[in-house]
Amino acid sequence: MSMDDNIKKRILQTGVALLIVLAIGTFGYYFITQRNYDVFTCFYMTVITITTIGFNEIIDLEKYSGARPFTIFLAFAGIGLLTYFVSTISAFILEGNIRQSYKKLKMEKNISRLQDHYIISGIGKHSAHLNDELVSTKRDSVFIELDPLRIRQVLKKYPHQKFIEGDATHDDVLEKAGIDKAKGIFASTTNDNTNIVICLSARRLNPKLNIVSLCNAHINSEKLKTAGADQIVSPNYIGGLRMASEMLRPAVTAFLDAMLLDKDKTFRFEQIDITKNQEGKKIGELRLNEFKDSLLIGLKSNNELVFKPADEYVIKAGDSLVIMTTPNDRIKIEENLSV
Repeated sequence: MSMDDNIKKRILQTGVALLIVLAIGTFGYYFITQRNYDVFTCFYMTVITITTIGFNEIIDLEKYSGARPFTIFLAFAGIGLLTYFVSTISAFILEGNIRQSYKKLKMEKNISRLQDHYIISGIGKHSAHLNDELVSTKRDSVFIELDPLRIRQVLKKYPHQKFIEGDATHDDVLEKAGIDKAKGIFASTTNDNTNIVICLSARRLNPKLNIVSLCNAHINSEKLKTAGADQIVSPNYIGGLRMASEMLRPAVTAFLDAMLLDKDKTFRFEQIDITKNQEGKKIGELRLNEFKDSLLIGLKSNNELVFKPADEYVIKAGDSLVIMTTPNDRIKIEENLSV
């Protein structure tokens, strides 16, 4: 049980006990006074007793046998219980605020350590799936979201996901997300005007950043490119192509869907960039065949695409390998190429 759950349980238990004491006090006075006072007056007498307000006795206790001993019992039981109830609520509020502040500072510190990570600006109906993909392929990422409800929804699924609560159009929020050290940013809100501002801000803060933007209305695609987006993704366009593929090549789409949904392997077509450390080597020297869950599909060199390059093919810095692989194999291959 978490600390929050423990405190909530204490508040509930103490609250129920307090209600029981109020009921005992109210009906205790009601019967001790032989019903000469109405229930509300007895309840009022109980409240001013356990809260130590100090008003005059509204019930003449001298006239009734056992009234004052009952009041003493009620005062000891009620005052202690009420004090504990109030202190528990105060602790819940105070500890919650302190804990939230600590979590926020710890989160920002962890984000400041990231390098070559990805930033998702806005968690909407499209970017929620984008976030799933980054997590499943083990990419470091940070999402920026203004709506606390959407943040809670993501954290419910990915409790350790890094995030910044704020507006992605603001420079200081992008800086907190580590935009100066990020590898790329997704302008993924459902508003094209907002995406344009995000692209402008991101490009200005990090000119080398790769920017992919969602384009909800095709008419805005050129504006997004002018604002700094490297690639534009139109859901309507992609959806149309997918429908055509389902009709024309259903076996291919079935294979790709199965590949994406594989719970054990998580196969993906990945791009792995060649560094200067590997320049001049042959494809065979990369020993890609040692990775049983990986398959070299092709290579991009400048604007030339080479399908399934031979082992004798000489690579150079700036080339990109296109490999079907798993997240674990991708990480291992990248580590080998960085040596």
